[in-house]
Amino acid sequence: MRNCSLAEGFTRGCTVRIRARMNGRLLWKARRRPMHRNGGGNHRPVSTTLIWLVYNLILVLLLPLIAIVLLWRMFVRSKTLAGFNQRMGVIGEQMEGLEGEDPVIWVHAVSAGEVAAVVPIIQRIRVSEPIARIALSTVTGTGREMAVSREIDPEALFYFPFDVPGVVDRVLDAVRPDVMVLVETEIWPNMLHAAAARGVSVLIVNGRVSDRSFRRARLLRPLFRWMLSNVELICAQSQEDADRFIALGAQPGRVFATGNTKFDEPFPPVPESEVGKYLHDFGFMRDDPILLAASTHEGEEELVLQAFTRLRVTHPRLQLVIAPRHPERGARVEALVKEHGYAAYRRSRALESGGADPLAPERGPQMRVAILDTIGELAHVYATATVAFVGNSLVQGGGHNILQAIAQGKPALFGPHMQNFRDIAAICLREQVGIEVANLDELTAETDRLLKSEGDIALIAARGPAVIEKYSGASQRNAERAVELLEAHHPDLRSPGDAGDGQEG
Repeated sequence: MRNCSLAEGFTRGCTVRIRARMNGRLLWKARRRPMHRNGGGNHRPVSTTLIWLVYNLILVLLLPLIAIVLLWRMFVRSKTLAGFNQRMGVIGEQMEGLEGEDPVIWVHAVSAGEVAAVVPIIQRIRVSEPIARIALSTVTGTGREMAVSREIDPEALFYFPFDVPGVVDRVLDAVRPDVMVLVETEIWPNMLHAAAARGVSVLIVNGRVSDRSFRRARLLRPLFRWMLSNVELICAQSQEDADRFIALGAQPGRVFATGNTKFDEPFPPVPESEVGKYLHDFGFMRDDPILLAASTHEGEEELVLQAFTRLRVTHPRLQLVIAPRHPERGARVEALVKEHGYAAYRRSRALESGGADPLAPERGPQMRVAILDTIGELAHVYATATVAFVGNSLVQGGGHNILQAIAQGKPALFGPHMQNFRDIAAICLREQVGIEVANLDELTAETDRLLKSEGDIALIAARGPAVIEKYSGASQRNAERAVELLEAHHPDLRSPGDAGDGQEG
């Protein structure tokens, strides 16, 4: 075991690896934290300990309210607490793929969008370090379903634990990660604190700080400074995001603007045969113009249906597909469609029946709207659209990813509330493949203009994929950072060409 001098410990820290077998189990790796000026490698500043105590005291006081919220979600909103045992740290069955001494990278992505954004990073990590095992956690069921549908094949897949001492300790002991990769803004105080205490290298990829989050976080800057002190590297989507992380307390030397990994998501071409199959299933004709309203939220379907009714005056063959962000809202969207005098085709019902939607009428005098209330099909259905509107943007929600539409060469309309995707929105506006609409009237007018302009449609069809290519590459840069952290734990993983890196001449 290598000893560290006080000066060396203060300047660089010292990592001690302990690998041993006892009763068939791998003992936990130990890492000595950098020593402080007052000596003692395990000493925590009083301010850090105080923040940790205050945070957990507040958490304890809020537990009754949290319990009420969970019960309300279950019994009022009919939402299940899928994976409750896993969220409480009981994940033994999920850890079978992590047995052994191979290095482990724990990737955490909260929901479907974050999972999609981290897929290309995981793919590149596997190429660079094929022996590394991937543990993937999510918060939402849609995120879990996305992970399965994208065929990431992690060695472990489980729900992220509640951020409670004891629970996070139990999960960390089970996963035993060398590196933890957090996607976007998934920073949990107790998890970060416990991971750092175990010597886990924490990396934030595709990091962002939304306008609203930044305003709130500045009021709690000591908390965020403490949390971010447990993060070794932050790969931010943009320089503005990087500056915000620094303003919240991250050390400038640990923050890098590496770009947005969403430009690297797999955007597979959709064959004409598949497009034709979707159109047939929806009950549309091959040459019908189609307005696709994607990832919509409560309040937006009503506006889209009003716009659709107006547009059909000048575009009588126009068809509409609505893809609610949360598939469980399919019944609610169907009721709205019928209130506007249209029949409804629900994709989930059709798939359950093994063919056509048994409740949807055949093509006839009554117009029918297709409702895409499924997971994993939207990226392909974009190929059927003439014009796409991406939701959570006409309501004050922060927007959703518009790149799937752009990659398929479709003009992407979105509302003014794109705070969570401000850089992507700005790029698409600058490259003239995206269009911002402020309200129902502008949504109707811009859709009408595009439907009347085959030239603009063709120009965007050619320009969209080129924009994706132009801004790609962030996933490789993020993956390289993760691999560097992993190799710091496992020097034997370094390629021969890296053997002399960091050595003094």
